[in-house]
Amino acid sequence: MLCRINMLNGGLRSPSAFLVFLYVYRRLPQFEIDAVTDFLRNLLTAEVDKLPTATLLHRFWYYFHRHHISTTEFRVCLQQHHLLNGRCFAITKSYCGSRFGNKPHVQIQHCYHLLTSKTNATTINAMINITQIFDQQRSCFQYYRQRVDVNCAQVLRQCIAARQLRAVKVVRATMMSMGPLLQALPALRIIHLVRHPRSVARSRIKFGSFSYGQYTAHSGTKSRVVAEAFLYCNQVANDIRIRLMLERQFPGRIMFLTYEDIVANPEQRFRDIYELLDEPIPPVTLNKMQTMFDKARQKANTTTNWETFMQSAIDKKIINNCAEFFNLIGIAPDGSPLKNGNTWSVR
Repeated sequence: MLCRINMLNGGLRSPSAFLVFLYVYRRLPQFEIDAVTDFLRNLLTAEVDKLPTATLLHRFWYYFHRHHISTTEFRVCLQQHHLLNGRCFAITKSYCGSRFGNKPHVQIQHCYHLLTSKTNATTINAMINITQIFDQQRSCFQYYRQRVDVNCAQVLRQCIAARQLRAVKVVRATMMSMGPLLQALPALRIIHLVRHPRSVARSRIKFGSFSYGQYTAHSGTKSRVVAEAFLYCNQVANDIRIRLMLERQFPGRIMFLTYEDIVANPEQRFRDIYELLDEPIPPVTLNKMQTMFDKARQKANTTTNWETFMQSAIDKKIINNCAEFFNLIGIAPDGSPLKNGNTWSVR
């Protein structure tokens, strides 16, 4: 798993501050919730030695290098020492798939246990050739881990440690991972960002079949868009409930935003973010964000108008399945606010 380390322009006075942008798309099993907590803590505190080898060698360092400007030296080091060839990741691709959800759920569980050596291969009746590919991958990662530790680990450690403000975009985490982080890191701030369920579902479908996989393939729903939206709404509703509890426990440290509001009001929302950090927004950041969102609004495939939402039978099914989601965020499907405790109900 690789989280983008997006170091925002500007810095904070001591002590250092951490910022997590939380995008929630699916419910994680408990072992992943715990692993995400540990992973983010180690990443934010520059404990590079404790980060997974797959993180340090991931191709995203190269593919999304424009999002890793502050860690350019680490990416260059990986390239110079030929550590981004992806050979280790490809070894188990035929059995585990290239992305989460490519394979049946039971098979993915097998992959997890075999990759982490939490169970013997014979206990899940794995064939000899299957056990061999996992042995090969472990050996491959061990070989490359030694090389990255010797040549590049300290470079990444310095890149992270040099930043007082460290921002991480997390796509697959849930609020259940955030409680221990808030407890362990007093300077941590969390931005809980959600998007209209129709936009999320259609984005997944447009992105390709590998972006959703088995979780909605057998839902019994004819429309994949409806199934994806329903899955998303259930996950987000659960995280919102947890977030509300965390806000009472850690007041002033969590901010809730919608994607549509950010695109419509980028300057104010980014000022709100820096107010959360008790810092003035750097002009260079404000100018860059304004330009980026101006372009986003001009794209025809960027959905920002909620009022046009209920135009098709599919859209109506989505909003009917997502009533709890809309009530929890306090916004009706047409984008209007739900005031004075009013709720939106299925029509």
